[in-house]
Amino acid sequence: MHRSQINIRISKDLKETFYAYCEKENLQPSVLIRSWIEEVVQSDKEENNNFESKCFFLRKII
Repeated sequence: MHRSQINIRISKDLKETFYAYCEKENLQPSVLIRSWIEEVVQSDKEENNNFESKCFFLRKII
């Protein structure tokens, strides 16, 4: 499987807080982000009867 990257811009404070949370919970930031993306994709497939939509609209994730 070919892997690719997603680059995002967030504030330094948000990044530091997120990394501190991950460290406290013994989680790797990339694993946590990847799992959130997988959840959104799976949820979209279920809501659309396995139709893989090309657009994802922001939803309340947390």
